[in-house]
Amino acid sequence: MMRRLFLAAGAALLATSAFAARVLDEAPITIDGQPRRYYHLHDTEATGKATPILLISGSGCKDFGSRVPFFFERYPAPVDVYFLEKTGINKGDNSETCSAAYNAVDYLERRVSDNLAFIDSLPALKALPARSLAVLGFSEGGTVAPLVALRSPKIGWLATGGSGGLPQSEGFLIFANRGVEPYAKPFSRAYLLQTYADIKANPDSVDKEFFGHSYRYWSSHLFYDPLLTYHQLDMPIIAAMGEKDESEAIESGRALRDDFAKHPDKDFTFIEYPNASHALQAPDKPHLQDYVASLADWFKRQRPAPR
Repeated sequence: MMRRLFLAAGAALLATSAFAARVLDEAPITIDGQPRRYYHLHDTEATGKATPILLISGSGCKDFGSRVPFFFERYPAPVDVYFLEKTGINKGDNSETCSAAYNAVDYLERRVSDNLAFIDSLPALKALPARSLAVLGFSEGGTVAPLVALRSPKIGWLATGGSGGLPQSEGFLIFANRGVEPYAKPFSRAYLLQTYADIKANPDSVDKEFFGHSYRYWSSHLFYDPLLTYHQLDMPIIAAMGEKDESEAIESGRALRDDFAKHPDKDFTFIEYPNASHALQAPDKPHLQDYVASLADWFKRQRPAPR
C-alpha cells in the first residue's frame, strides 16, 4: 500500500513538473509567399500574464531558433517569446557558408519587413491590442528592432543589446582610430573610406563583399542613422552595451545615451557593463541572461502610453 502511495505521489510530481515546463515550440509559417519557421518559447503553466516579446537576432546565417531558451534561462515565469527565423537558414546551420536564399534577402529593410509581416500574420500576435508587445533586439537585431517598433502599433516597449545610436560606418572608423583590429590592422581608416565609396557606387551588388557580407547588405546598414528612428519613438526604451564591445563601438551607445539626455521627457534607460564584450560578457561575470531577466520587472514598471 505504502509503495503504491509513493509511486502515485511520484507520478503526480512528474506530471506536475512536466506540465509546468518551459517549452520551445517550432512551427511553419508563410511570409510573403515564402515558407519559413518560427519559434515560441513559453511556460506550460504560468502564475500570471506574460508580456509577449518579439525577439530579433543578430547578423549571420547561424541557426538561432534552437538557442532562444538560453537567453531566457533566468527570466522569471511567465515567459512568452516569439522568434522568426531568417530565410534560407536550416536547422543546425553553423554560419560557415550562407545559402543563396539567405544572401538574396540579407539586408536591413527586408529584416524589418519580415518581422512586421510576422506580427501581422501570426494569429497570436495579430490579435494583440496596441502597445502590448515588446521587441527585443540583439546586435544587428538592435538596429532592426527600433524600426519595427516605429512601424508596428503593436509595440509598446523597445529593448536592445549590443547596438547604439551611430551609423555603423562611423563605428568602424572609431575602431580604426583606436587601433582596434581588424579595423586598424590589417585594414585602415583610408581603406575603410575607400570601401565605403565603392559600396555607395555599387549599392545593389550581391557579388562584391566586405567583412563577409554583400555590398547590398552593407549599403543598407553602414550609413543608416539610428537616431533618426529613435527620435520618432514614444515608448519606454532600454539599451545595454558592454564597455569593451568588439563589434559595436561603445561610443555608439554613449551617443544614444547623450542624445536622450537632451530629451528628459523621453522614457530611456542606458546600461553600460564595465569591461564587458559585445555579448555583455565581463571577465568576472556574464550579464546577458541577467539583463534579459531584468526586463520582466522593467515591463511592469514602464508602462507605455496609449497609441
